Amino acid sequence: MKKKRQAPSDSNTKSQTLEQQALSQLNSAHYKEAIGLYKKLWQDSDNDEWREKLAYCYLQRALSFASRGMVKEALVLWENYTQYAQKPYQAYDHYISWLIQTKNISKVQSSLAELTVQQLDKQYPALASLLGLLMLTEYPEFQQNLPQDSAFITDLKVVQIALKAYQDDNQERLNEALKQLPYRSAFRDLRTILTAITTELTSVEKIQILLDKIPTHSAYSKIAGLLFACTQDGSELTQRLIPFSHKQRKVIAEIKGLNKKQIDLIEYLSRQKIPLSDKIKFNLAIKYQSLYGSEAAQNFCQLMLLSYPAGRRDFKKNFTSTNEFEQNRLEALNCEQNENSYKAEHYWRQCVAILAKEAASNGLKIALILRHIAKQYEDEIERIELLIESLQYDPEDLDSYLQILRYFSQPYEDVEDYKKWLAKTLEKFPQQIEVLTLAIQTATANKAYKKASQYAKKILKIDPLNSFAKQILFTSHLAHARRLIQTKKYHLVEKEIQQADDLNLGKACSTKTQLMRGLFYFASQDKKQGLQLFVESLNKLHSNPVNACFQAAMEALLTGLPVATILRELTPAKDHLLSEQGLKQLIQLLTEYESEESHQELIHKALERIKPALKNSLRQQAYDENLLLRLCQTLDDLNHYELLRHCSKMALRKWREPIWIYWVIYSETNGNPEQCTVWNINRLNAQLELASEKKDHRVMVLINSYLDRYYQAYPERGMGFLDDLFGYDEEEGDDDFEDPIDALFGHISEQAFNKVNKKLDALFKTTSPEKLIQQLQKDTGNNKNILLAMMQNPDVFSALMIIRAADEAGVDIDVSVEDIVEYFDINNQNSSSPFPF
Repeated sequence: MKKKRQAPSDSNTKSQTLEQQALSQLNSAHYKEAIGLYKKLWQDSDNDEWREKLAYCYLQRALSFASRGMVKEALVLWENYTQYAQKPYQAYDHYISWLIQTKNISKVQSSLAELTVQQLDKQYPALASLLGLLMLTEYPEFQQNLPQDSAFITDLKVVQIALKAYQDDNQERLNEALKQLPYRSAFRDLRTILTAITTELTSVEKIQILLDKIPTHSAYSKIAGLLFACTQDGSELTQRLIPFSHKQRKVIAEIKGLNKKQIDLIEYLSRQKIPLSDKIKFNLAIKYQSLYGSEAAQNFCQLMLLSYPAGRRDFKKNFTSTNEFEQNRLEALNCEQNENSYKAEHYWRQCVAILAKEAASNGLKIALILRHIAKQYEDEIERIELLIESLQYDPEDLDSYLQILRYFSQPYEDVEDYKKWLAKTLEKFPQQIEVLTLAIQTATANKAYKKASQYAKKILKIDPLNSFAKQILFTSHLAHARRLIQTKKYHLVEKEIQQADDLNLGKACSTKTQLMRGLFYFASQDKKQGLQLFVESLNKLHSNPVNACFQAAMEALLTGLPVATILRELTPAKDHLLSEQGLKQLIQLLTEYESEESHQELIHKALERIKPALKNSLRQQAYDENLLLRLCQTLDDLNHYELLRHCSKMALRKWREPIWIYWVIYSETNGNPEQCTVWNINRLNAQLELASEKKDHRVMVLINSYLDRYYQAYPERGMGFLDDLFGYDEEEGDDDFEDPIDALFGHISEQAFNKVNKKLDALFKTTSPEKLIQQLQKDTGNNKNILLAMMQNPDVFSALMIIRAADEAGVDIDVSVEDIVEYFDINNQNSSSPFPF
């Protein structure tokens, strides 16, 4: 019988697995676990790599313990580190500093003896700085343990000479010694301190600037902090002294000449480990009022009474009674703290009345109180009314004017109010750039370009580098140049172009002026030269032929030049697509031309030249949704509903979101809700609900605005009055509500719906309920209940109209009149009147 062969030893496999685990722990900074695993490996084999890893883990643990203030534990781990590491040891400077902290002087000295010149002078600057300070104060004996040929020892001897000169009050010798210290000397921070305390400086601020140069990690930072405290007074001095030791505070107190009461207060504050309570603050102010001054202490305690009302008795005992104004002021502040703004205003108004009686010079105080009240109000109207009132007492407050202007600039506010306040603000602050900027924006919006230019020139007199004003002037000069070319006043054109050029707004603007020169030359001088310059400039502005074609057409139309002649010199746009960047540039161009000239008709004509390319781009390119939303808004501003329809329908194929359904319906009605069908109104209401669920406020505003305009045009279609008339509780059964139109026709495809919808638009304009019944009689027979149902429920009329529209459009929607009769349960409604009473 044969013996079974023994399986090969798996010790190598175990070692590899253990090593992988150890390395994983090390890489995860789990050094304790890694040490345990590497020790197991080390027991099996004397592997140098494992020994190095063990040493590394012990060192990292030592550094970690030291960083948490556990220096003794760090020293134990260091000893373990040295068992596996070889000299020169890493982080040797840290080890010596740990020994110094534990005051193990014998070990410190033996460790210092092992330092090399390179380590002391180059590798361990922080340790060298610390050793320098210790040798000048507590441990001068360390000097004999260090390499005597080091730069450190040379600098130490120079510093000792400098300190002797300082003690002897020999400023000249001190300065000479300090000049000998190299820039990177271990004693450079001491040099800064000696300079700060000996140089005759003109201000405390300059001393503080010198002391601030000493970094927080420097061995001399505490000395710098003590000296800095000596430059402080009052609360700043108190805050500086609190973190110091009792001994250090005593030294500073002697230097500053603080009295016993001041020292007692500082010592009391330094013993507090938690923030002071209101009661303690109040009592301290009373106890030490001789330090603060009686008036300051009284004012402080008055304010503290708001949060510490229990102190009223002590307040009356220690201070004189407050006047009527102060009593009302405190009551107002107390009400505000309790969030009772209504009652607070009452007390503030009492304060205003008192100030008004006292003297006319109290106007500023009254205005400040009114502005303070305004800040407490959430209601914008009340806030603005208070600000307007405040200007009667202090008409010089720019911020109040700006807040009023911001309020009246809102779309739903009266434009005339805004114009009135802008005129007042301009009259009061004719040199304020912020006000002039608002004036420019208003003038531009009103197409008053001459006024805008005048305001821009004013800004440039105040701020010659203001880019906004320069851009306004640049635009104005080019617009004027176009008008001059159009009216054939060629002798004035070059001057306008040159003035635009002189603004030096950069390469792009310089190219635009060259573009205008090209048109000028084409119109007045050499057509060939002009076209060449125009085309060269256009190609610099646009790498895409589509945008180049649009701008060329636009410029030709604005100057009255032949569009076709100019476009023949360009690459045709029809075979090109717009990149995402190209579409951004087109939107920018459209916005600029709209704001500069407001010639929508000309913009539409220029868009005709690139319409095929733009439509192809929208069909084929994968644009970002936000970019397409920007395009839709721009096209809406231009009233270009054809392109808006195309853009929104392309987007709707990709994103079935409320915003795109809104834009599709909006564009199909050319922005006119009166043309909207009931079907689409129902769709918009559904999208409004969805937008509300998604908290999409932008879409909610757009849809609500459109629906409001629709119901203003057709108030009878709102039918809201019937809910109250019949006692219908709209909260009851909300969760179970089903939209009848969606229930009956929600299955219709988008393509089929579009066909039906087009026919529906026409039918709604010509078909009454009675006429509809006549047309559907072959399906309904003589069913009078259907007419009554239509009168009672508009959804019945809408549903039957959709069936009629589908029939005329030749679209099979798989819904019959019988389905509608059954859905609304019309046959069981026996009332002979549309009103059940």
